[in-house]
Amino acid sequence: MARTRARARSAEEQDKVRRRFIDCARKVFAEAGAHGLTMRRLATEAGYSPGTIYLYFPSRRELLREVWKEDMVALTDRFSEAVSEGSPLERVSALCHCWADFWFEQPDHFKAMFLEVERQYVSERAAFAEDESVQGLHSLFVTHTAAAVDAGQLVPIDPVVLTHSLLAAIHGVVTLHIGNAGFAWSDRKVMVDTVVGAMLRGLAPPA
Repeated sequence: MARTRARARSAEEQDKVRRRFIDCARKVFAEAGAHGLTMRRLATEAGYSPGTIYLYFPSRRELLREVWKEDMVALTDRFSEAVSEGSPLERVSALCHCWADFWFEQPDHFKAMFLEVERQYVSERAAFAEDESVQGLHSLFVTHTAAAVDAGQLVPIDPVVLTHSLLAAIHGVVTLHIGNAGFAWSDRKVMVDTVVGAMLRGLAPPA
């Protein structure tokens, strides 16, 4: 691909260049994993000189943060839609299903967010946990879990602990299907329904 000029002339062009680098980062990761995700390779894939990418992203970490943030913002939007109606417990159930559905629709994004084990990449991902997009997503889930506790629909346990326990259970189903896709797992929707139902019944207050 022919290389385009180093510096975009307008804000609109700059946005397009940034978009190009982000899309290429997703493509390269899907093809080569974190080891292949170098700034030089991304610049080449995008059709720019190696120095151009640094005008938009000072480091790989900054680029990855933008990629991950997109996913967190998109998932937060889905969460907001999922809790637009229903009882507090139904909203918690909807959030669990939403988590699974979102990542099943985008398995490469899930691998990039959770399954890559390259040491430097893991360090970059850990630092991203403090990003406001992650904290906002977490806060939204905890808020609705707390509402279900307050409504007497979940046992009176720390809502953060409840949220993390629910996520651990549903995240496990997603990981099995995406991270170990060659195994003959049961239907993923049935597994999600079973796990969410079992967790919420088990966390219900005694009758």
